[in-house]
Order: sequence, then C-alpha cells, then structure tokens
Amino acid sequence: MPASAAPAWPERVLAARDFAAGTRPPLLVLLHGIGADENDLFGLARHLDRRFTIVSLRAPHPYHVGFAWFDVQFLPGGQVVPDVAGAREALAALVRWLAAAPARLGTDPDRTFVLGFSQGAMMALGTLATAPERLAGVVALSGRYPEDVFAGTAHRDAIARVPVLVAHGTVDDVLAVENGRRIRDALQPLCRDFTYREFVVGHGIAPDELAVVAQWLSAHL
Repeated sequence: MPASAAPAWPERVLAARDFAAGTRPPLLVLLHGIGADENDLFGLARHLDRRFTIVSLRAPHPYHVGFAWFDVQFLPGGQVVPDVAGAREALAALVRWLAAAPARLGTDPDRTFVLGFSQGAMMALGTLATAPERLAGVVALSGRYPEDVFAGTAHRDAIARVPVLVAHGTVDDVLAVENGRRIRDALQPLCRDFTYREFVVGHGIAPDELAVVAQWLSAHL
C-alpha cells in the first residue's frame, strides 16, 4: 500500500437512519481497545444518535487475542512498553483513513467524530494531537494520555477548537483512574469545550456512562 493511500481495514457500518434529505450525515468512528475487534464496540451504535453513520474499525495488527493498533510489551514489575514506531505508523494510517472516509461513505467531512476505548482512546487522542482538522469531536473512554507515544504536532489553537469528552472508571484495574485524570489535567486547560466524568465501573463502559456519551454526541451535532 502506498504511504499516501488510505488503509482498507475491516469495518462494520451502520448507515445514518435519520438525516435531512439532500444533506450528508455526520460520521462517528469507533476505535476498539487492544485484544478486541470491530465487533467489540459496534453494539453501542444502536444506543447512539440515529443521525450518525457509524463505522467500527478493526485495528491492523493481530494480537494474542483479537487485534491491536500497536504492540505493547508488559514487563515484570508492571512496566508497559509501547511500540512507538508502530503506534505512529498506525496513527498516520488512521489519519489517512479519516481523510478518505467521508467521500467513500457519503458523510459530511466537517462532522467526523471519533470514539475510542482503552488503546483506541489513545489513538483518538493521538489524532487530536496531530490532525485536529479532521475532527469535530473526540470521546476518549478508559484510556491513557499518549504523550510518550505520539508527538503532538498540531497548533494549540487547532486542538482547542475540538470538543472532547473523557470518561474513566474509578475501579479500573487495567488502566487506573489516574490515567483519566492525567488526560483531564492535560486537556482541560487547552480545550474550549472539555468534559470529564468518572463512573463506578472497571475497564468497561457502564450504562450511565453510555447515556452521557450519547447525550454529549447528540449535543455536538
């Protein structure tokens, strides 16, 4: 695949079910966590605004179970070592996918939202840091601030204009809630429209959390 080509990743699509005739619907892209696939988050689609065309992507790299956006080594003592080069390659490919998707799917190029969970949240935040012009909003759930993985290249003003919702579980035993708070501390002073919420849930998405996500997305269309 040429470096400039958009990747043809496996995906599941739910076309917009409610949008005005003669207009192009907004696009919501779902980015799963490590060890999952395109089916993992797709069940959320039926709970979200019917005006969205929703695409759930499969990450490009096979993992022990499922797939990953980039490889991660878990070392003795709890140290986590990401494949930085692989992560940046995956992020560049995701940005190319986002650039090409509206024309292919018939969606509004000015209204592309990304929702990422866990490692997918890192990818969503990496896109915000490097290509905010592609985004109308970011939802980062149970993630980690990826400053040690993705070099932020975008201008602060471009990042600041993108609405961001961050949520994290207070009993998350995979990525502790401190990770969500670190994202909050980094982005709240920068983003003009920033929301942070915590929920009593582990490394997953609670029903009340999903309700907040759905309301936030609808409010930002």
